[in-house]
Amino acid sequence: MDTKAIQIIDNREPLINFPKDFICVPMYFRQGLTKDNSMQLREGAVNALIKAKKNLPSDWNFLIWDGYRPLNLQQKLYNDLTTLRKTEHPEWDSSKLAKEVEKFVKYASYDPSRPSPHNTGGAVDLTIIDADGKELDMGTSFDEFTEKSYTWDEKKNHKNTSIYDIEDYDKTRRITPEQSKNRKILREILMSEGFGPYQWEWWHFNFGNVGWAEYYDKAVAFYGSLEL
Repeated sequence: MDTKAIQIIDNREPLINFPKDFICVPMYFRQGLTKDNSMQLREGAVNALIKAKKNLPSDWNFLIWDGYRPLNLQQKLYNDLTTLRKTEHPEWDSSKLAKEVEKFVKYASYDPSRPSPHNTGGAVDLTIIDADGKELDMGTSFDEFTEKSYTWDEKKNHKNTSIYDIEDYDKTRRITPEQSKNRKILREILMSEGFGPYQWEWWHFNFGNVGWAEYYDKAVAFYGSLEL
């Protein structure tokens, strides 16, 4: 569905903290990009994540890096990646630069009809840790802004892409069978509780926002920007 056709009717759910039985590591606080170490999502998204956790193997858990994100932090992340990409690719024009940057960091939108995903409180960045407290090998680290982090082939319609095609695509990105399997575990457990995966980042999932509505062909999103 065209994102321009998606209407937002915010249900006014509050932001709430992640329960203590999740493992939360506020990455941008640790990196010194914000002084706020709180970790929050909309109440409905947290409840869905609690249900998803029950589908993990015994003694496994979610490791959560980021949830709700204020616009000032969103803008800083956008500016930092834009500067990096300009240095790496001086041959890119402004249109190409913006397109490539926004695969990984959306512009800090002040348009209430098209809010930044994390600013809605309906986007979460996370992975899985096993019973030994180790992260499952997903092929890249968090915020590795390269093609290896892509979830599915941008040239294919993901809704018509089988798991086999995704795994075959992973091979072209030098993702091992184990890494592909681990991404599948994360993706299927979260999707079973209504989260929508994101094309460019294996660690990012949407719930209730425009990105979620786009993935599931919904006409209405129920999370808008909390600041706007």
